[in-house]
Order: sequence, then structure tokens, then C-alpha cells
Amino acid sequence: MAKKIETLDLTTKEPLIERQRKLWAASDAIDLANYRKQPLPEDLAKWLFLALRNVAFGEDANAVLDVIPEKVGVRKDGLKREINKKLVLGAIASSTQSKSPKKTKTAIEEVSQALPVIKKSTARKSWNKATTDRKPYFSLGKK
Repeated sequence: MAKKIETLDLTTKEPLIERQRKLWAASDAIDLANYRKQPLPEDLAKWLFLALRNVAFGEDANAVLDVIPEKVGVRKDGLKREINKKLVLGAIASSTQSKSPKKTKTAIEEVSQALPVIKKSTARKSWNKATTDRKPYFSLGKK
């Protein structure tokens, strides 16, 4: 039985990061359908068509995709920061827990060199802060 994809409801006022997660899930569903060479689910295809049409007619893409912060001063990059943090922590954890484990300092340096977006100090700070996310696997769902 195929997993049912949540319909994107653009009328609710959820926190911005939850709306970004739904958009990320829609992106994953599109990738999966493309990989399997199957058509998109009908509700996702309809939503995508309407969104792209509205953007083509000149509407703001952030407004159409419902990723505008609900208040002034709210950062828009919350999900991106969460994804980067979990990728870094997963990479550090896998290199420190491998068959030939590395020291944490070495692993942090290698990860920050491999991912130029992440600074070494940010990776070290994330590693020292989050003791629960120190696993080589992660999910982007609700906590």
C-alpha cells in the first residue's frame, strides 16, 4: 500500500518551519515520482500546476508557496538551518563511530572543509550543544 501524501493546505496559518517541511515533503514526492517514472499524485500535481501558474502570472513565489513569515523579524531559513545542522551532526557522528574512529576535532575539521557553507566554529558549537542528535542518521520531521 502506497504512503498517502499530505495535501498542502495553504489556508492555515501554521508556523513557518512546518509550512517549509510540507514544501520539502512535496519536493521529495516529486523526486520519488520522477525516480519511479510514475505520474505525480493528482492533488500534488494540481497544487503544483496552480502554484507555477500563479508565479508565471507575476505573483510573489514566497506568497504562492506560503513561506512568508507570519511576523516581521522571523527568519525564513529555519528549515535550511535545521537541515544543515543535522547533516553536519550526522557526518561527525558517522566519522567518530566508524570502524576506524576519528577524534571529534578531526571530524569537525573535515566536515567543515567538505561543506563550505558550514563554518568550523558553527559545526563545533552544534556538536557541543546537541547531545541527542549525535547519531549517523536523522529525520526532518517534527521533534
